[in-house]
Formats: sequence, structure tokens, C-alpha cells
Amino acid sequence: MLLGVRIQNYGLFSDDCIGALMDDIRKAPEQSSLALGAGVDLAFPLSSLEALIGRNHSGKSMFFSFLSFVQSTVISGPAAASVESERSGFTNLLIDKDQPIKATLCFLFPKTENYPKTYCEYELVLAPNVHGKPHFEEETLRLWRKDMEAPQEILHFKNGVGFVFCQGEKSEGEMNDPQTSALRAYGALKQYHFIGSTYREIGMWFFVRFQKENTQALPDDVAPGGHKHLNAEGTNARNVLLYMKKEQPALYEQLISRLIESIPGLRKKNEEAVLKFFKKPDILALYLLLLSDPNPRPLLLIESPDEGLYHDMVDALASEMRNFTISHPKCQIIFTTHNPYIIENLAPDEIWVFSRGDEDEVGISCAASSAIVSEMYKQGVGMGAIWYAGHFDDMGESGES
Repeated sequence: MLLGVRIQNYGLFSDDCIGALMDDIRKAPEQSSLALGAGVDLAFPLSSLEALIGRNHSGKSMFFSFLSFVQSTVISGPAAASVESERSGFTNLLIDKDQPIKATLCFLFPKTENYPKTYCEYELVLAPNVHGKPHFEEETLRLWRKDMEAPQEILHFKNGVGFVFCQGEKSEGEMNDPQTSALRAYGALKQYHFIGSTYREIGMWFFVRFQKENTQALPDDVAPGGHKHLNAEGTNARNVLLYMKKEQPALYEQLISRLIESIPGLRKKNEEAVLKFFKKPDILALYLLLLSDPNPRPLLLIESPDEGLYHDMVDALASEMRNFTISHPKCQIIFTTHNPYIIENLAPDEIWVFSRGDEDEVGISCAASSAIVSEMYKQGVGMGAIWYAGHFDDMGESGES
């Protein structure tokens, strides 16, 4: 599970953090209203369900862009990542052209039969060469458990030369290609458990790009064959239903019943009507199918999932997202929104407020860092109502963090 992200020198972000990093978790201050009132800086780790709110152009989409850039960098290399998804090259991503891009990601891996509960923090430094082409300047992966005095580096490479630890033994290594991530190279090997776990976690982030125009433009006869997972655009929804019907018929029947119950156009209909509906499904149907995946990705990143939905459908979607994170405790959803309805049942530490100052500096604050917001929530006021009343705007203007 992703607990925190620090972004340095990328796009709008000079040096900004969302969630909690390893040093924050090791300090573990008491998170109380007294501490908030005293102005003590508290870290709030990202949880299973998180909403990003804020005015247009305040950095929410840029945050997703950064995570997508990190994923592509680890998988394909920084040069390829710099021109994917309409990015215009590495140097155009930099705020300070003389400084590298730095990413710091903190993860929690729960206890398993063979390994205790462990925190891992991956730090990535990308710098351009004399021709402006980026390379891996430095990669570090450290782990920490509550019985350890200090974190331990289990991977560290600088300019392609470094070491990894495996079962207490240190092995030195050297990368042949400055475009290949050491995390990827060693993460592919089974014996490096936490290196592999971190690599797979990043590699399986799923960026949802459902748009009505994509599914409405599908041909009537979609290519046959079952697909295990939805693609990012949702254009293979019928293939996923076919796979589920064959491989997991009980789950398929449950899903058909939920779709009939949840989608107005399908109420009191039958399975045949559902399959016909999925020739050109609407957005809510795609989300219901995505959240029914029995083997889901560890992190779903969704921009404005409520866009275009009527208010009762927004409530249904919010409920489905919450149920998904309860049913899959190792998974997360992070979404952006401009709709107060969808955050009504969220807690203050599940909401992050993005703001942008007069000089284009970005501010990111957890709603729980505001003593006023936290107290109103304790008194029974919903987060949607608190937002509608303008208290999150006050946070952005006053620079609370």
C-alpha cells in the first residue's frame, strides 16, 4: 500500500509531499486535536480511499501525471517516460533546469507467512546528461520495521554502480544501460522479495481513463475472447464479462444482479439485457465492473469518476468504492473530484486539498490537519458539507498544512 509521495522539481511541484514518508512514520506523533491546536506538524499516511480536491489547475492531475511518469520510468526508462502521455521531453518537466527530478515513495507491505509487516521507501533521482537525455542518477530502497533502530538500505545504485542485500548478504553490481532501473532488474529475481514487491506495486498501478465517447464509438461486433482485466479505457468490457462468466460463474451472477439493481436503465431487466447494454456501456457500469475484479490492481487512480453522473448514481459509486477497499484491504483508490456529494462519507484524513498561490507555488494539505475541520467532523458534520461551506478554501488561502 502506498503511504506517501514526495515530489521534487517536477512540473508544478518544487518540493511537495502527500501522505507520510518513512521518517514521519518512525516518529509517529500522537495525532490528537490538542496537537493540531498547538500547531504541531502531523503526517497522515495515505489510506485505502483518498480524494484529491481543489480548484482547476491546482495540481491534482499533475500529481497523477507524476505517478504515471515514475511508473513508466521504472518500467521503460526515463527517456521513454519523458515523451509518453503527451509529455514534451525531460527538460520541459523540470522547474529548475540545473536540478534533477527526485521521487520518494513510501510503501507498507503487510505481514505474511514468511515476512513481518515492513515499510519500504524507494527514492529515485533522475538527471539529464550534457545532451539533455535523462538517466538514473541514483536509486535507493530502504526497509524498516518497528523492531529496528534505523532503516536498512537493501538496494543502492549511483550512476549504475551499487549493491543489493539478500538474506543478510551484500552483492555488488553494475548496470549495463543507464536507461534500465536497478529496481526493475533485481525486482525480477525471486530471491529479492521486498525489491520485487516494490517493483510489482509500482508496475501494477492502474490509471483509469474511462470516457463515454470511447465506449459509445465501439463497433457492434467486438473481437471475441475473454479478457481477465478491464483496459484503461474500458473498451473491452464485454470481453471481461465473457471471461468472468466462464471462469467464475458465481461471481458473474452476483455482478449481473448488482448491475441490474444499480443502473436505472437495467432495473427489472435480465442477463441478456445486461450483455446487450455492455455493447456500449455507460461510465457507472464500467466502474461497477472494474470494482468487481476478483484480482484487482493494488492502486486505482481515477480522475473525476463522478463526472456526468446524477447525484443518486454518485452515492452508488461512492458506496461501491468504499466496499471495494473493505473487500480488498491491500488495495487503494485515489481519485480527484469537484463534487461534494462523493466525499460526504469520507473522513478528514481521507481528503487532500490542493491549492495554488499567486506565484504558482502548489500547496497540498490533508483536511485532517485543520483543527476546525476535524472538530466539525467530530460533531457530525459531513465532509461534503464542510467543503460546501468553504472551509477547505480557507485552508488553501491560509496555507495550513
